[in-house]
Amino acid sequence: MSIIALLLSILMPALGRARHTAMVQKDATQIKSIHSGWITWAAGNDDRYPTPGYVNRVGDIRGRGKEDRELNTTDNVHSLAVMQNLYSAGLLVSDSEPSDNVYAMEAYDYDVIDSNEDIYWDEMLDVDLDDGGTGCNVSYASIPLIGDRKKKEWTSRGSANYAIMANRGPPFGQPIDISVTYDIHGGGRTWEGNVCWQDNHMSFEKTLHPINSVYRTGEGYVSDNLFNIDCVTGFCHFWGGDSWLVLVSELSPAGDMYEYQLAPELEWDDE
Repeated sequence: MSIIALLLSILMPALGRARHTAMVQKDATQIKSIHSGWITWAAGNDDRYPTPGYVNRVGDIRGRGKEDRELNTTDNVHSLAVMQNLYSAGLLVSDSEPSDNVYAMEAYDYDVIDSNEDIYWDEMLDVDLDDGGTGCNVSYASIPLIGDRKKKEWTSRGSANYAIMANRGPPFGQPIDISVTYDIHGGGRTWEGNVCWQDNHMSFEKTLHPINSVYRTGEGYVSDNLFNIDCVTGFCHFWGGDSWLVLVSELSPAGDMYEYQLAPELEWDDE
């Protein structure tokens, strides 16, 4: 019995590490597959990743009219991609998902599409992380489709060292004592996660400021926090070009001061 106990004490940590490694690798494969689906879409859509506002435009004529920018939320991006069979709804939820509010959408309705009625995806897929809300069907954070980042990086021609998607992080990338996101891969102690870069390569990061993530402008550069808005001049706003990975449930006009910008409704754990 003592020999068996000794062997178990040796093997159990190794088995735990092996299981963690397998979960990280599977998770990375899912994120990479989602981004690969976006690249596939871009090949036939002017190098642009799936953009709901260009599919369901202002007005009721398919492919005509202005982009309906308020439709470019995280849930609509994925709903459109699933409808186009770029990936499945199940791929959007990590096997390492620790939150009870996040679960795979099991009954995506492919028959709901009807261009005559201006319906192009199943709107039941959601990204509501609030307790008591409708629930969230997406584990992963990606860039919001607003500002300079949308113009420059929501395309297959974006910068290779730009982070486009990752396991979601703590609110505004701020280190806190306890976070649901720490339980994804960080063992409950810190944020660790898979990051997908614009050239479709993956990296496993143990920091909110990966070494390759740098925000550069004509006025200089700063280390880029994956989950926070960054700036070089000291005046930060939502519409810069830095890599900012979040879940966006709604987009609305930002007011008279920012007439051509949209304000995002953000979904975070721990709020």
